[in-house]
Amino acid sequence: MTDLPPHWHAYSWTGHERPADSDRNNMASATPPLETAHWLRKSVKPEATWPVPEGAEQAYAWLRAQLEEHPRAAHDLPYEPQMEYAADCLARGADVVWGYYSERGRYISRTLVACPRAGERCPAPPA
Repeated sequence: MTDLPPHWHAYSWTGHERPADSDRNNMASATPPLETAHWLRKSVKPEATWPVPEGAEQAYAWLRAQLEEHPRAAHDLPYEPQMEYAADCLARGADVVWGYYSERGRYISRTLVACPRAGERCPAPPA
């Protein structure tokens, strides 16, 4: 076990469609993995790292900015329930996982991975 303080790692991926499972299982690929914890195994580095719970506001702001930059399709989940879900996850120190099609038809994957977690290495320990 590690003595690292609890924190989140931010990951993002944007594509034309949801990636195939074979691509998602490839740890060398930047595509979102099938299991959230496997982001920590990917060769891609996290975009940011924030401490729990102090970094919750920064993590929430990152998610909000991502959703504003890539709004969901009109027929999809409204903005406010998605942000309420994120706030609840962050308050509990949990993962936040979003995968959706944007109004422009792009597949958007945004994830905050809670770390440390059993059996996984930390790719970017907090400073």
